[in-house]
Amino acid sequence: MGKKISTENETASSSASTRVKNKVCILTGAASGIGRATAILFAREGAVLVISDVDEKGLKETVSLIKEGKERVTAVKCDVTKPTDVKKMIDEVVAKHSKIDVLIVNAGVVRVGPIETFPDEDYDLLINVNMKGTHYTCKYAIPYFKKQKSGSIITLTSVAAHIGQPNHANYCSTKAGVLGYTRALALDMAPYNVRVNSVSPGSTDTPMLQGDCMIEAKQRGVPYDVVKKEREKEGVIPHWADPTEIATCILFLATDDASYMTGSDLRVDGGWTAR
Repeated sequence: MGKKISTENETASSSASTRVKNKVCILTGAASGIGRATAILFAREGAVLVISDVDEKGLKETVSLIKEGKERVTAVKCDVTKPTDVKKMIDEVVAKHSKIDVLIVNAGVVRVGPIETFPDEDYDLLINVNMKGTHYTCKYAIPYFKKQKSGSIITLTSVAAHIGQPNHANYCSTKAGVLGYTRALALDMAPYNVRVNSVSPGSTDTPMLQGDCMIEAKQRGVPYDVVKKEREKEGVIPHWADPTEIATCILFLATDDASYMTGSDLRVDGGWTAR
């Protein structure tokens, strides 16, 4: 149950399907974790892919891991907290390809800690990346989606949008905000034949979650492995997800297989919220 899937391209079948073949897809936060796995998967599935991140080194590493479809991938440095960066990237994609078929709003950060000592600068970062970054990425793409009257927007929320977690109030608030934003945007875009959905991952084996657990371990004065084992038991599938297990759900929402879905949220959480 819950077999892990490698993100390495060489393990994939050479006969992989191409469900997003020639679709113009923009993906933010592609330097690591879920974003990296999504980039690899979408490239393999035939997408014309523009990937972005503020982390240029990580972005280059992602490109180096793409074995199939690399010739259709463009990497762009973009800070989603800067509206000018986001608008420039989206305008240039449309200028080159004349459309956007899929927008994957994945860029995000996590900071945790008790409310009474939570640094203002950390909360500002959470709001600026998770909420405003989502808004800017959608804001500058929406005029094109409305004009072409087609497309799919996919945001990344979190299990933290649905439940509370100790020392996560600030992070949870931003992810709940993204969830609400996505649902409302789905209503706005329905008349234009544009679907808007979200994915809420549970514990996923990414540098972000590893860093989160390291911080928690330090705050509690316990070994990292203790926190990791606790997190693995949060779902009824007793291990962390591989990033590709989340990427496959993002891919589903991007395809015609999800043609009757909008305003929906896929909880890919190993059964965490089913308890």
